[in-house]
Amino acid sequence: MGAFAAKLFNQDMTIERYACQFKSLQVEQIFLQSKFAQDKKIAQFLCCIIALVTTLVTFFDKMIIQASYWPDIALTGRIIMVSVCVLSAFALSYIKTIQLFRLVISVFMLFLFLNMQFMAITYERFYILHMFFDVIILITFYFSTLVSIKLSVFLSISYSALAISVIYFNKEISNHSLYMVILAHLAANLAGMIMAAHEHIIRRELFVRNAQLAQLAHEMKTQALRDSLTQLPNRRAFDNAYPEYQRLTQQQQGESKQVCVILADIDYFKRVNDTHGHEVGDVVLQRFSAFLTQSLRTSDDVYRFGGEEFVIVLPLCSVPDATVIINSMISRLNAEMLQVEGLSLPIRASFGLTVMREEEQKLVIARADAALYQAKDAGRNQLVIKL
Repeated sequence: MGAFAAKLFNQDMTIERYACQFKSLQVEQIFLQSKFAQDKKIAQFLCCIIALVTTLVTFFDKMIIQASYWPDIALTGRIIMVSVCVLSAFALSYIKTIQLFRLVISVFMLFLFLNMQFMAITYERFYILHMFFDVIILITFYFSTLVSIKLSVFLSISYSALAISVIYFNKEISNHSLYMVILAHLAANLAGMIMAAHEHIIRRELFVRNAQLAQLAHEMKTQALRDSLTQLPNRRAFDNAYPEYQRLTQQQQGESKQVCVILADIDYFKRVNDTHGHEVGDVVLQRFSAFLTQSLRTSDDVYRFGGEEFVIVLPLCSVPDATVIINSMISRLNAEMLQVEGLSLPIRASFGLTVMREEEQKLVIARADAALYQAKDAGRNQLVIKL
């Protein structure tokens, strides 16, 4: 569901009650795609059930089939029915599009309806109990929701009209029996329509709820991995990304371009908070975060580790290139004053650079941290490299 939930972001998921489908055609297509695999399994199951029932009924057909149709014509019809059901169940596995699937289902249902009425014609002229199979087929077809409710209503009513006509013109039954047949078909269609409409709507409502839950889970996960103040990925996000950095490190062994890790810390940030207040300090953090992001390549990553400390990861970057990038950032910081609420503040930062090896996360961070402290001890506002 998660894959489909991303496509539904900001989409209108209103359900048209009478049409029993989403108002948005795009959302409707996404919904149909989400249940496509399940629909194919349901269709295959129904094909197998029809083939099995037809085979079992064949053993008792001789008792109710007219002598002129038994055995050649009747058995040929049953063999065709079973063969088509089995082949259809097999072929459904190879259908890749919803449009083709619905076309195949519609053609199969037409074949089934015609074959059922052919079977009805072969039965004795007084025999009408086969209508119970008609009722079962109608209700099952409605309830399966394999096609739209409009198409299922059209096919089912057409089938009922055909079935009643076959009984009326080919069976020798009383008017009362004919009325009962008509009532049975009316009841089957009415019950089928109600169940189908309910099922179509319920499935779409469940789809909407699942999509909303998936979106909420994605938002919660995003918030859990993002610092609320600076909107940078946080330490947990770095933890999650570390295996990928390790994979890159393994691939780049012996190469000049490696995975460089830099620990950055705003110089005298506590003084900013103590002198101008935490609101100004928050703005400084936000501006510094934006500065880091804008100063790096699109392939680089920045994380806020906490307080005024940030981790910069430069994948596929040599140490000389990383040195140029960081020194350029230091030069730009030295050349600019940060304007915050009428204040002009000099913002400086110290950087500790190291290269990632095949090692635990805490080791590479400890090495970058040691380089950062050397930069602090050496007077701040500079880069120290510790390999």
